Amino acid sequence: MERDHKPQNTLQEFVEKLRHLEEENRYLREASCTFGKLAERLNVALQQELVKARNNRRQRQRPTNDRRFSTLRLIRGRANDRNVSN
Repeated sequence: MERDHKPQNTLQEFVEKLRHLEEENRYLREASCTFGKLAERLNVALQQELVKARNNRRQRQRPTNDRRFSTLRLIRGRANDRNVSN
């Protein structure tokens, strides 16, 4: 009689464990879906901020002492000096 009783309890334990794991699996799937949506919203917001920052940077005027312009002018001046002396 005990032998008949033990397999029934074991089966019941397995069924309960299975239900618990299926419920946990459902929660994990919902959480992963929610996390994916959050990640997508954050990515979109980040891209928008990058575009906004890029546009703001382009709208600002450069100072009058722009080093790139001065360096470029010096290099061109040297090239022209060499050609004149030859």
